[in-house]
Amino acid sequence: MNKNRKAAALRACLAMLVAVGLLGGAGVARAQEKPAAAPVAPASEIKEERALKLLQAMSDSLAGAKTLRFQYRGLLPVTGPTGQYVNLMASASVVMQRPDRLRVQARGDLFPSDLFHDGKTVTVVAANPKVYAQREAAGSLVESFTRGPQPGGDLVTPFIDLLATDPFAVLTRDLTSAIWVGQSKVGGVVTDHLAFTSKDVDWEVWIGAKDKLPRLMVVSYRVTGRQPTFTVELSDWKLNGAVPASTFTAAIPKGATRVEFKLQGPAAAK
Repeated sequence: MNKNRKAAALRACLAMLVAVGLLGGAGVARAQEKPAAAPVAPASEIKEERALKLLQAMSDSLAGAKTLRFQYRGLLPVTGPTGQYVNLMASASVVMQRPDRLRVQARGDLFPSDLFHDGKTVTVVAANPKVYAQREAAGSLVESFTRGPQPGGDLVTPFIDLLATDPFAVLTRDLTSAIWVGQSKVGGVVTDHLAFTSKDVDWEVWIGAKDKLPRLMVVSYRVTGRQPTFTVELSDWKLNGAVPASTFTAAIPKGATRVEFKLQGPAAAK
């Protein structure tokens, strides 16, 4: 493989991992931007019981499902050549089987790619150019994507926390405030709109009033003068449906070139 093609493949792999960022926008932003000044002060510390109970109900709905399917569509801010945040469209189809199976088909403006986690191996595959990266999974749980230097693990957003064994425990870690904003419709679904703050993050979630499933999330990182905001809409939820075992088997194109995972963010600095 000549140098130009190898460089292109490596760039493609990085883009591919960013695309996995469905699952990855926030990790990308954190890796690209380290705040030069102290964080902006968080909101007042108010924790409404109603908001926490609704979040717990959402967590119970997700945690109680043996299989999960949903569609993702959102805006993913990345740093442009001028330093300005530029929003790219991201979309993905997600299938999960507890405790340790995950497939993500990421599409949109970013590099189209497929991620497979079969409980033992993590594989990310791109079709054009034909490259793939593969590595042993760092643990048996899907949560391993958000814990430590794992392939794709630094390219996570808070949205993958929805797939945790106990989403409520993860989402309320370092929580400083929680309020119920009101009700509104998202994609024709009546939802309860909740707003939360934690150490360095303001985030909101719209939860289906009947099914208690997340329909929209907005996450903003508090840094002086710059506040990258990630917006994701979640739809077409299907819980506890049958999922063929082959769903989580990596499909590597014939003739694809293997490249190494490039860790991003905090893990890369270790």
